[in-house]
Amino acid sequence: MKMKTLNLIGLGNDTQIKRSFFILKLDESFYEIFNVILERINLKDRIYEEQLPLSNRKNEIDHFKNDEFDIDVIYTDDRIIILVRADQSSLRKFKSLILTYSKMGE
Repeated sequence: MKMKTLNLIGLGNDTQIKRSFFILKLDESFYEIFNVILERINLKDRIYEEQLPLSNRKNEIDHFKNDEFDIDVIYTDDRIIILVRADQSSLRKFKSLILTYSKMGE
């Protein structure tokens, strides 16, 4: 069975302020895949339980935080923007997870 992936269309970081961002195409498989990523960074208690259609989430923000990560998930008309604040080691870990569960494209 082929693993579902997110469609990553942009990423970047600012090492001065310990922040990275990831821009994804809006895709209904986001919740399922992002739940796996949240589990992998020990945010198991913050997993999306109720999965509203992404088309109903426009202009909303979800926030997830533990001792290692501070994450905002921003929903727009056609994109999901993930903003991650953490130390450099943790940012590399998160980036690796996003890249594992994503493909680059438009």
